[in-house]
Amino acid sequence: MIIPDLLRRAAEKNAGRVAVVIDGEGSMTYTEWEERSNRLARALVERGLKPDDRVMFLFSNFDGLDFLICYQAIHKAGAVAVPVNTRFSESELRHVLNHCEPKALLHGVEFQELVESTLSNADHDAADHQLTLCLTGDDVRALAARGDASSFQVDRSDDDLADILYTSGTTGTPKGVACTHGNVTHKGSSQLSRMFRNATYLHSVPLFTFAGTHAMTLICLRGGMCHLVLPRFEPGRFLELLAEHQVNLTYAVPTMLLRCLDHPRIQDGGFEALSLLMYGTAPMPPWAIQALSGHLPSTMLINLYGLTEGGGAVCSLPPDEALKRPDSIGRPLPPAEVRIVGDDGTDCPAGEPGEILMKGGVRPRWYYKDQEASREAWTDDGWLRTGDIGSLDEDGYLYLVDRKKDLIIVGGHNVSAPAVESALMEHEAILEAAVIGVEHRVMGEVPKAFVVLRPTNEDNEPSHIAPGTGDSLGETLQSFLRDRLADYKVPREYEVLGELPRNALGKVLKRELRAYASQTVEEATAP
Repeated sequence: MIIPDLLRRAAEKNAGRVAVVIDGEGSMTYTEWEERSNRLARALVERGLKPDDRVMFLFSNFDGLDFLICYQAIHKAGAVAVPVNTRFSESELRHVLNHCEPKALLHGVEFQELVESTLSNADHDAADHQLTLCLTGDDVRALAARGDASSFQVDRSDDDLADILYTSGTTGTPKGVACTHGNVTHKGSSQLSRMFRNATYLHSVPLFTFAGTHAMTLICLRGGMCHLVLPRFEPGRFLELLAEHQVNLTYAVPTMLLRCLDHPRIQDGGFEALSLLMYGTAPMPPWAIQALSGHLPSTMLINLYGLTEGGGAVCSLPPDEALKRPDSIGRPLPPAEVRIVGDDGTDCPAGEPGEILMKGGVRPRWYYKDQEASREAWTDDGWLRTGDIGSLDEDGYLYLVDRKKDLIIVGGHNVSAPAVESALMEHEAILEAAVIGVEHRVMGEVPKAFVVLRPTNEDNEPSHIAPGTGDSLGETLQSFLRDRLADYKVPREYEVLGELPRNALGKVLKRELRAYASQTVEEATAP
């Protein structure tokens, strides 16, 4: 099955049913989505697009209708879809241009200046000279509104390249994860789609991400659901939409849910229709799981764990286990498999940490035009080396310990940053925490904590601990943590930030914190 088959089938079964609602921006039915993407696909082919040509497209969630129409039209034209992170800098955007060598670039009007600057500043041999077509959102809407709307499809197969999804670059330069049509349309989400057929699904996930492009969109397509998108997350509006639209299932990253728990609207309720709440990408504090269960007593809470590279390899924490094992990120969803291996590549016994390896039930993905990185990430027999450290308990539940490259080694002792962060967030003043290792003359490196304080008064200012890096903050938190952690795990430095740097999907950008910490040290030691 190829990707446009999902939309064609959904349009046949759900003619006239609302497919997508972008809150405050507009909506379209399944019939309109099918017809508009047919028109745009014809227009792209008429303008010279050929099979396997790469098409970059850059739209924010406010232009979510354009994004979804373009995604289907690109595949109907036989091309390869390359959704672009709307938060990429000019240099990151140029990297993607040079790497995937697109023949077309479709973008929202708001990105006109960024696109022009990127192309004008590119090297003479760069990918902008490969471009033969550049369309704005206005152009896309005009082409999708006129012409032949009947079914259109350039011949494609399951094994043809469908998408190139660039990683967020949390640990380095963004890599292009290549996926075939068969990989994208695997039936990993079909059970969920059957359970919630014709339901309403709310999220505020950027559509250009793996979760937005594949998971959210395909689940809705398979189940004929109403795909409700909040373009920019705001906790009060998110809670209002849950109640107003009688939302049946939703997905949010932990940061979003923590903000919802702090918002007064959650006390008003009205969430009885919500049967399933999924969350992932970062640890969820146990206290937050308890609080969510109190506000949503009839809602299943499921923790999800997966990677863009993993495709259909996903773990989930069943609802009846969410409170019993709040530190777990679940068990693999069949046909996915998980292994924990040591440095020698052998399987670790239950409870012993090692690198997490995952395998899905479909052909593995790969890094586009990077065979060396692909060999490093995937074993010869298809296991993905996640770069995460975890352990399995006797019942097969997975526990995430740390990023393999982010372990803090203090005088020879391994320190798990998530464990320190979890302990910090038990303090009533701490809303969020991120811990990194900083250089130390004797110990090699020691933990440093960046924290966001919880607002506690009418002016929305923190009052438990004074902001800054002074003795008051350090002494208070160190005293608190010494009762919970080994002494070498307690951070030596603390700094309050207004917010943690994150990528579009909510993952903390620890490389930015490391860069900031290094710059702070250089400035402090400068003559």
